Amino acid sequence: MAGKKDNLFQSSGPVGRFEFNAPVVRVFDDMLARSVPFYKECMELTVELARHYARPKMNVYDLGCSTGTLMLDMVKRLPKSIKLTGLDNSPDMLKKARRKLKNYSDRCEFVEADLLNALDLSSASVVVMNYTLQFVPPKKRGTMLKTIHKNLAPGGALILIEKVIGQTKGLEKLFINEHHRFKKKRGYSQMEIARKRQALEKVLVPMTAKENEAMIKRAGFQETEAFFRWCNFIGWVAVKAS
Repeated sequence: MAGKKDNLFQSSGPVGRFEFNAPVVRVFDDMLARSVPFYKECMELTVELARHYARPKMNVYDLGCSTGTLMLDMVKRLPKSIKLTGLDNSPDMLKKARRKLKNYSDRCEFVEADLLNALDLSSASVVVMNYTLQFVPPKKRGTMLKTIHKNLAPGGALILIEKVIGQTKGLEKLFINEHHRFKKKRGYSQMEIARKRQALEKVLVPMTAKENEAMIKRAGFQETEAFFRWCNFIGWVAVKAS
């Protein structure tokens, strides 16, 4: 089901706080494709990593599953004995996700859940958090990663992609400028870029790569490696000891 083109920030009225509501859901797939560098390639890598670590008759969880695009890719590629569960706190996102995967309802479940609350991740061999942890209050992120580690089966994996900030102000400015250039090449105006950044302020709170990696290690993951990096976007795979 094709979504609409993202033009949410073309108007010149007051900028509200960014929310994953119905207007955002309608354009979300286009927003990701035009805002996130190498989005398609990162989703393909995520599926391949999930294929490697997913275990028969165990579960794969997508935390912050949004409209279900990744879930659709995974359900087509993972063994049929594996159940997939998508969790999101946006009912509008889940409504679209359920429509998108209506032909796979026997293998896929979508749960409306606040990720800050206790998570039911039973029999998990893979947990995916792509572009999700950055929306969790920083003080809560460590606890969430520890919960994921605790619930993963031995040898299971966390796949995590985050927007990060540079280690220095100079690098941070460079990364921001490159990201803005990326968006402009895909049709966003300078005004749209500035207005969306304003809407996301204090909603999306990135940390440095080193801070994220230290947090992953503190959660109990001993084997961690970055599988992707583009300026201020990084993907990691973290494996629980067998």
